Amino acid sequence: MLPSFVPAHKCDDKAIELLRKTEWTAARPFAMALMEWLEDINSPHFNPIYNYLMPHIHELAAEFCDVFATDNDIWKTNCIYLLEKARVPMAEPQLLAMLLRMAQNPTTGEIYHDTSQAARELAQEWNLL
Repeated sequence: MLPSFVPAHKCDDKAIELLRKTEWTAARPFAMALMEWLEDINSPHFNPIYNYLMPHIHELAAEFCDVFATDNDIWKTNCIYLLEKARVPMAEPQLLAMLLRMAQNPTTGEIYHDTSQAARELAQEWNLL
């Protein structure tokens, strides 16, 4: 069962209020559940959760790898943009390898949803290409 600071639905504004008051140490075990809200940029919870996760971005390499291993190209693209906003390159080898794969050898869906373009831009910014 998820804690009350993880939204249960799109109208769960109370969860967002609680999340803003929640210490990162308490929220950290539920980071992937929070990252699921980054699948839909039009969700009312996208920006609050995006902003909440931003200061902790370098602790989320495993979660980013989990997202990059999915077939959800829009979610991957949104997460790449989150990494780009961090401005400091990640050092996790698996994450870097996945990013390079999306930049250099994208799937059809990654091309269609601009995931490969976002990955290329981030890889260039991080001096990987």
